[in-house]
Amino acid sequence: MNGDPVMRRAFEGQRLLLQGDRAGAREVYDRLWAALDDAGDEDPMHRVWVAHVTADAQDDPAEQVHWDLVALRAADAAAEAGGVDGVSVRTFYPSLHLNLGEGFRRLGDDRRARDHLAEAERHLRGHPDDDERAGIAAAIVGLRERIEDPPENRRRQGPDAADLDLDLGLDVDLDLPLRPPPRG
Repeated sequence: MNGDPVMRRAFEGQRLLLQGDRAGAREVYDRLWAALDDAGDEDPMHRVWVAHVTADAQDDPAEQVHWDLVALRAADAAAEAGGVDGVSVRTFYPSLHLNLGEGFRRLGDDRRARDHLAEAERHLRGHPDDDERAGIAAAIVGLRERIEDPPENRRRQGPDAADLDLDLGLDVDLDLPLRPPPRG
């Protein structure tokens, strides 16, 4: 595990999130963000990462978009400053734009959703060829499908249908319908 105490704490919040404790994860992230402010921590990678995972823990799409925009601004500031490894900053862009596309889609702003989808695709071209890239590429296809054929336009598969937020890799948020098993 990363020896950086901020990143270690962020991973603790992510573990809670993966266990289904969204409120607990938000609490960890809120305290962590406040600690960054109190300490005057301006490390751009801390800001990008903490805002990015904070967005994943939000229930309200508007709050999710807010935190993803905070993360995007921090990534832009880090890239402009040039003080961090450009590769590490660039690897956030496909996921940030993908999450913003999904957030704007959930808010009903298809134009902005499409804009961020296009940015996710553009940035993905420069992303290292790894499992995270494959997950983001699949999520891009899923987001395009949800924009073109919104889930609310599809017939639900029975009364037990529910939405499931999946976290692919580190931070790609998908909204997939959960179908009950076939009876037979």
